[in-house]
Amino acid sequence: MLDEIGHDRWFVRRDADAAPQALIERFGGGYRLTLWSLVETEQRPLGVFTSAEQAETAWWRHLDRERGQRRGSTSARARRLGED
Repeated sequence: MLDEIGHDRWFVRRDADAAPQALIERFGGGYRLTLWSLVETEQRPLGVFTSAEQAETAWWRHLDRERGQRRGSTSARARRLGED
């Protein structure tokens, strides 16, 4: 879920009571996604997206890849035909 923490800044949280996992900040014409940490040197940029919602989706996909649940993008046609 997106939790607005200020003007043009959001935390990504699993639910309302969970700790923040990522930070989304609006800058220029995009939205920057960053791995959240209280220690600034442990924060890691993860990309720039065209909306806060796209950045949030990218965060959950990032976690899926780390857990081995996703192997990368596959076309919809290949998924339907079992060519994945």
